[in-house]
Amino acid sequence: MQKFWSILFGGTMLGALLLFVVSPFVGWWLPRNVATFGGDIDWLYYLILIITGFFFILTEAILAIALWRFAGRPGHKAVYQHGNHKLELVWTVVPGVILLVLAIVQIRVWADVKFQKNMPSRDGATQQIEVLAKQWEWRIRYPSSARMADWEKNPEAALDFGQNPHEDDLYMPNELHIWKGQSDNVNRVLVHLKTQDVIHSFFLPHLRLKQDALPGKMIPVWFAVTDHNTEPDPNSQEPRWLESETWELACAEFCGTRHSLMRGKLFVHKDKADFLKWLNYAEAEQNRHQAPLAAR
Repeated sequence: MQKFWSILFGGTMLGALLLFVVSPFVGWWLPRNVATFGGDIDWLYYLILIITGFFFILTEAILAIALWRFAGRPGHKAVYQHGNHKLELVWTVVPGVILLVLAIVQIRVWADVKFQKNMPSRDGATQQIEVLAKQWEWRIRYPSSARMADWEKNPEAALDFGQNPHEDDLYMPNELHIWKGQSDNVNRVLVHLKTQDVIHSFFLPHLRLKQDALPGKMIPVWFAVTDHNTEPDPNSQEPRWLESETWELACAEFCGTRHSLMRGKLFVHKDKADFLKWLNYAEAEQNRHQAPLAAR
């Protein structure tokens, strides 16, 4: 009975390790990456996971062995040991060196995603979107199709989109629509991220992208995708689009009682032409003054 705890903790840790090993094969793992910079983020994630996983398993194994070997025995007095300065120095220096190496390695990955100098320019070639977080909704603002056409002729007109809403802008709750672009010229999307109330966190798991939205600030966020999940429905007489996969837009910062319901979707159209077709349809629906005939 004295060694019961070593068996319990050792078995629990072994079970957790086995669950970890099988998780990628049963769908308990990262969603598929579709971001241009996602591969670098995944590589950094796996590097950290390997290092921390190795030391976690080592530590738990030593703990289970120690519980087994030094289980309490009636009538036996435990031996007091003051410690080992050399050993303590080793297990302090080694993690410090590892953390320093990781800090250096992650600089390039962080710079590609977060440094504004590496973000797309605010011109006619860049798709710009405003995302306003609020309890408990993502309110997304798109430039109109006419304004996007004007930006192609006059790129300087696109500079003020993030700061100045226009009367012909399209507003869409919880639907983030973009287009993929060609393999040799992917569409670089620039998001102007804001919050109306408390701190929220803009999280796109399939893009490996997460950014806090802070009150009083407009934070630029960029990404580009390598695949699409949205196609026109060939069997529908009305304009309609179908998803081949669901790509979530979530809030990753607790923001109130309905935080778990603050969920949207990312719709990636295969090209700009299909996106503009959707945009024109959404504009017509937004500006509709009468209900559709089928609804009367």
